[in-house]
Amino acid sequence: MLVVFDLDDTLIETSKCLTPLYLQIAYDAMGLEGTFEELTAINEKALTSRIALREFWGRYSNKEEILQEGLNALKTALPADAKIDPVPGAKEVLDALQVHHTLALVTAGHQQLQFQKMEKAGIQPEQFSKIIVSTGASKKLDYQNVLSELNFDPSNAIVCGDRVEVDLTPAKELGIYTVHFQNGRGKIHTEPKESVDLTIKTLKELQEVFVKHES
Repeated sequence: MLVVFDLDDTLIETSKCLTPLYLQIAYDAMGLEGTFEELTAINEKALTSRIALREFWGRYSNKEEILQEGLNALKTALPADAKIDPVPGAKEVLDALQVHHTLALVTAGHQQLQFQKMEKAGIQPEQFSKIIVSTGASKKLDYQNVLSELNFDPSNAIVCGDRVEVDLTPAKELGIYTVHFQNGRGKIHTEPKESVDLTIKTLKELQEVFVKHES
């Protein structure tokens, strides 16, 4: 079976370890009148940091160059002393699954930064038969490419991610079994419900997915 993972808040603790750091860098770069606490409050409910920055910017400015400064800041290379943790159980789950299944990673963001995050968290790129750092509006085409290149039918694939709209809805549209991991932004962004086949609160529960899916 093909198992496709998201990266941020699915395998690594992005919201907990990195988001506050990058929001601060972006906030400093934009130099707007609003407070950093206001930005973090917006971000807590936003689907992405980019969306949060845009909303915050819109309250205080209409200058596109200021928004772009903030968005560019989100691509800043990880500071040498930055610490990022893997999600509890992530390494163990990957080690166990790769024995009998094919693993792939489809993540959104800046390619160099995403690989830096993996290195910091100790997630091994070699464990994945295919890695795509998506830059499109939807992951649907990326999932199609993974299925095609690794020669899997959607009925023999699973996608696990934290944000339903971003990670799971495109997979569900292709007929892929979807697992919603309620971590990070996934604790708030749980819609649309029809895109979710199973919800888990820990990665270790993922083993139950295979029992149910293969029975």
